[in-house]
Amino acid sequence: MEDILSQGGDREPSPWPRRLAIIAALIVVVVGGAVYVSHQGQHHALVAPAPTSAPTTPAAVQAGPDPLSLPPEADGITGPTLAWDRDLRLPVAGARPAWFSPASGRSQQIGGLPADRSGYQFIRVAGGWAVQASAVVPAGCGNCAERPTPVWLLADGARSASRVGTASLVAPAATPGAVWLTSYPPGARMTTAAGTAREATATGTPTRPVRLPPGYAIYQGTVRGLLLAPVGQQQPAAVDKLWDPAAPAASQALDGVLAANPGEVAWTPPCALQCSVQVLDLATGRHTMIALPAGSSAASGTFSPDGRFLALQVSSGNAGDGGELAMQLQVAPTAGGRLTAVPGTFASSDALVAFGWPGSGDSLVSEFSFTTKTQLASWDPGASRPAVTVIRLGSNQASLTLG
Repeated sequence: MEDILSQGGDREPSPWPRRLAIIAALIVVVVGGAVYVSHQGQHHALVAPAPTSAPTTPAAVQAGPDPLSLPPEADGITGPTLAWDRDLRLPVAGARPAWFSPASGRSQQIGGLPADRSGYQFIRVAGGWAVQASAVVPAGCGNCAERPTPVWLLADGARSASRVGTASLVAPAATPGAVWLTSYPPGARMTTAAGTAREATATGTPTRPVRLPPGYAIYQGTVRGLLLAPVGQQQPAAVDKLWDPAAPAASQALDGVLAANPGEVAWTPPCALQCSVQVLDLATGRHTMIALPAGSSAASGTFSPDGRFLALQVSSGNAGDGGELAMQLQVAPTAGGRLTAVPGTFASSDALVAFGWPGSGDSLVSEFSFTTKTQLASWDPGASRPAVTVIRLGSNQASLTLG
């Protein structure tokens, strides 16, 4: 979970897999892949927040018909494409955060966020984003906590953000429009320290503090308590767990978590010849299995805003000149159903910068960096082809956050 989380696909370590980008973005990687967000491995442990920076442009390869044999040249997503939704806005991190419209190519500065040369991290929450000023990680201690920095809430498409407090780490809450703010004593080593977390909203007062288990941070608030992820690389390797502060002894361990929202968790159990992704409905207890193609595995994932779909980065084979994996974005209904490949997204895993559901609808947006261009693609489940646009290298759009 990186942003704060490093999960799902933002370019900066969030400590959540997309999201700690998350925390990695939930310290995420965050923006740059947002918080707590990419990632790529399966589920990454949380790490301390890092300043936003534009990624280097990796070499990539053109999609081909054989998932185990990628051609040597790259030219991006080709073929007929659809027009972009003119209402879709993507947050751009940096010293002066802005909304970017892929349809028009124009940007509009976001109000309420003072200029900060260290930049900001964006962590996806229900109905919008948590925005955190980037902190400087103490030299020589990547898992040490820095002094808490300001946090804002920004609704989807809103012109300005509202400050909600300060924190070392930020994670989405189960309550819409709320976030979990976790703080540590300055300089504390988060792999062994116990953080103190509070749930906060833009209009209400923070809830009573919750003391987290040592070495864990919040990945996602859920209807069954808090989904926690281990901070940093711990020995022996720790796993994620569903944890209820009122009944800590009843915690449920979940190894290989790919994605989570307030009502669902997706993870990959150990597998051999054919892997699968398990989806647990936290309210009903229903399990759904999503079968993956033989010889492939899911490297990261993210749920759509309404929880009806799960997008996965499905990787297979060592095929690129540098030994990188071939990969394709695929989407499945969470209630059961087969994976559907997102048109045009078959490429080297090094080409995928980030993917997510940055709007309130079911548009999956992905960013690819090829040898000749950087492209954004937007696809709605069931559509025959995506909307595609080229973004200029070196522009502010290099710090886009997709969720």
